[in-house]
This record gives sequence, C-alpha cells and structure tokens, in this order.
Amino acid sequence: MSHLPSSSVRDHMKWAGLLGCEAVLSSMALMQASSMAAPPKKMMAPLGHAPPQREGPDRAPQSHMILPSGMSCPPLLIRKEGEFQAPRLLDEKEMRANEDMQQKKKNRKSVTPCKVREQEGRGGKGAGGDENGPSSKVQKNFICDHCYGAFRSGYHLKRHILIHTGEKPYACAVCDMRFIQRYHLERHSLIHTGVKPYACSMCDMRFFQRYHLERHRLTHTGVKPYACSMCDMRFFQRYHLARHSLTHTGVKPYACSMCDMRFFQRYHLARHSLTHTGVKPYACSMCDMRFFQRYHLARHTLTHTGVKPYACSMCDMRFFQRYHLARHSLTHTGVKPYACTMCDMRFIQRYQLERHSLTHTGVKPYACTMCDKRFFQRYHLARHSLTHMGVKPYACTMCDMKFFQRYHLARHSLTHTGVKPYACTMCDKRFFQRYHLARHSLTHMGVKPFACTMCDMRFVQRYHLARHSLTHTGVKPYACSMCDMRFIQRNHLERHSLTHTGMRSSTVPLFRRKALALAT
Repeated sequence: MSHLPSSSVRDHMKWAGLLGCEAVLSSMALMQASSMAAPPKKMMAPLGHAPPQREGPDRAPQSHMILPSGMSCPPLLIRKEGEFQAPRLLDEKEMRANEDMQQKKKNRKSVTPCKVREQEGRGGKGAGGDENGPSSKVQKNFICDHCYGAFRSGYHLKRHILIHTGEKPYACAVCDMRFIQRYHLERHSLIHTGVKPYACSMCDMRFFQRYHLERHRLTHTGVKPYACSMCDMRFFQRYHLARHSLTHTGVKPYACSMCDMRFFQRYHLARHSLTHTGVKPYACSMCDMRFFQRYHLARHTLTHTGVKPYACSMCDMRFFQRYHLARHSLTHTGVKPYACTMCDMRFIQRYQLERHSLTHTGVKPYACTMCDKRFFQRYHLARHSLTHMGVKPYACTMCDMKFFQRYHLARHSLTHTGVKPYACTMCDKRFFQRYHLARHSLTHMGVKPFACTMCDMRFVQRYHLARHSLTHTGVKPYACSMCDMRFIQRNHLERHSLTHTGMRSSTVPLFRRKALALAT
C-alpha cells in the first residue's frame, strides 16, 4: 500500500466530490498539511466541467492528497498497487444536474464552490446523488481534535481552534483588547469612535450592535418572548430568563473567593468584590464623591442637577429614586408590609422594622470612637459626631443661628414665622413641634410615664424626671459666673442672674417671665 500524492489538501477537497472521495480530515492533519510548502494554487474548475486531463497514468494520482510523514491516511485515501481508477466521468443525469447548478450560479452574483456543495447536500441533483438521495445535510469534513466538533471548511475549523489555544490574533490599536475574530474587533472599534450605526425608528436611541437594537425594539412593542416555565414571569431577553430561573432552583453559581458569599449573577459578585478591595471606580465629576456602582453615581448626579424624574401619580411629590417613589406610594394606600414578630407594630419600610427590632434586643451597634456613647442608628451616630467636631452645617437664613441637624433648623424657622402647625384636639393650644403636642396630650390623659426609681414621684416628661433626679444626688450643674451659687435647674440660674444685673422682671421677655414664674 502507498500514499497518493497531492499538491495540497485544498486540491483534495476541491475534487473530493468529483472523485467520489468521502474522506474526513482532522484538524491536526489540516493544520500540519497547510503549514507545509505547497506549489502555487490552481483555480478550481467549476462543477459541470471535466477535471483536468491527465497526460499519463503517473499523473492521475496527483488529483488526490499527501499527508505529513508519520500520519496514516483514512481508508478511502489508501490504494493498493494496480488498483487505481481514473477519475470517472459524469453520466448524462449528473451532467444535467450540474448544468442546472451552473444556471443557478449565473443567476446569483457569486457562489463559492463550498456553497455549491452545500446546495447539493441540501437535496440538489449533484454528482454522487439524486434528488431522492440520502444526503440532506451539509458535509462537515473538518474535525476538531480537541472537542471533535465538525466544520464544513478549513477556515471555520482554524477559527474554532483559537478558542482552545486562547490565541487572539486581532488586536485593537487604541487599547489592549484582543479578539479571536476580525468582526469582533470591528464591532469593538465603534466604542472608541463613538459611532452607533443602528438607529431605532421609533425613538432617538442608537446602538453599536444590531442585536441591541432588536432587543430595544421589544420595549416599544411590549413583547416579552421568553416565558418562565415555573411561574408567570416573562422577559425581554433570554439571559434575563436564565438568571431568573436560578431563583427557583436556589443555585448561586458565583462564589466569592474571599468570603462565603455566593451570588446569582457574575455582576453581583464583581460588585461585591469591591467591598473587599475598597476600590470605588466611579467618581463624580462635580464633587469628590466616589461610588462602588455606576448606578449609585448616576443617582448621586441628580442631586447636583436637581432633577427628580420619579413623580407620584396621586400627589405633587417627586423623587430622585424609584425606590423612594414606591415607598412614598405606601403612604397613600396605608399598607405597612413589614410586621414586627415581637409586638404588633408594622412599618412601611424594612429598614424601619430592623431599626425597631433593636429596641427589643437593646443592641446599639453603632459606637462613637471619641466617647462611650452608642446608638441604634448610623444616622444618630453621624449626627452625634458633629458635636465632637463642633460643626453646625445647617444655618438659618433669617438670623445667625446654626444647628447640628436639619430638623432643628426647620423647627427654629417656625419661631420667625410664628406658625404653630401642631394643634391639640382636646383644647385650643398649638405647638411648634409634634413632640410638644404629644407631651401636652399626656396632661389630658393624666398619664405620667416617667417614674423615679428612688421615690414614688412620676412625671409627664423625661426632662422633668431627669431634673428631679438631681434632688436625690444633690448635683447642681448650673453655676453662676458672678458668684458661687449653683442651681439644679437652668431657669433658677437665670432668675438668680437678674439679682446681679438689677434687671426688673418687666423688662424680661414674656416667655421668659412665664418660665421663671413656673420655676417658683
């Protein structure tokens, strides 16, 4: 037995159909054979014409192939001495089929030999089969040695092999990105140029890729083609459906390598990883704030522009965030979805429930680093920290007063306007603050919730209890700066100070005279 020589593997594949060869080439043979030195390529004769006339019996085998040394031919590529048959001529039926195929080729601008073979494989009356023949699929004679995938051309096989080798031959000239296919590089280049060639005909949106445009169009039609088989949810994209399906199975395929957290989505894992590194990649261009997520940056930017895109349909309120709008809507419906398991309290927000739960456990998780005080809420800790720094960020526009908290400023502003928005329903008294109204209401009910632990006295207000406790300890925290007198209460000190200044009570403001009168 001996190998049949050939000018190149490509010549073999070109004439394989005419010579009746059904050999299958592996990726290894293809890659090695294509790397060998080969004579100049010859143009392939179109189907329907006879193959090149051979000059003698020694030239006939050149229409077949040669493989690299050390490799064996498939059985159909091996002959015994004296058994070689000259390439057969097409019979009349096959000639007519090829003439029909040539006519189809003329009707099109260009049809490659591979396309002709594909049409034959789909049921055409080509050489080697009639219209009722068993062959109905494209022949894929190129096999990958790594995964045994089959391909119809050497180009497709070579491109596929790059996936196994990791080679990315196409490099971007603007950045360090590399790609397996030229098409991917061309698509990536649009990001640098900013060109978005695909425009939506129903709005002004433009896209880098046609797929993104087609996906966007679904938002106009409202069609959600991907339905969950386990619930009634539907989705615009297959990826969203696949991601949603994980919520039914409970599988979290993405695990953090630095802790035990697992996630449904790769994006959530990448975002979580930033909490370990401390990197905040998204910076605000208008201030020094930085953020872990792009969404947080976009949301923060609205505070600079003043735009509140989310409007309530039941009132005139507008919000920076959709979540705030959804939370606000509950105030109209009266629904409080979050219930405490230890009492009957219900809350509009989960955060309010979590904060309330701490009152049952007594845990104050937020500790001040400058003193021993602890707080239930982070906000209270942040507000307390201002007292150490002496910063009062909230200034009154009508006087020189400054305050630690916005609420204190808003409450102070009422003293300029004289408005008392909180009215008692049992008498005509009105108050600047809701807390004062709540405290006043106890006088109507006779409830004194604050009891002294050292005697039987009870008080309507906590402040009164704290002041009373000083009588048991003997502590007088208020000292006169002009003498050695000390007092338990501030108003006692103020009344005493009048004796040094000689100020008559008629010159004291009315609200102060009332306070002094109550003190006596």
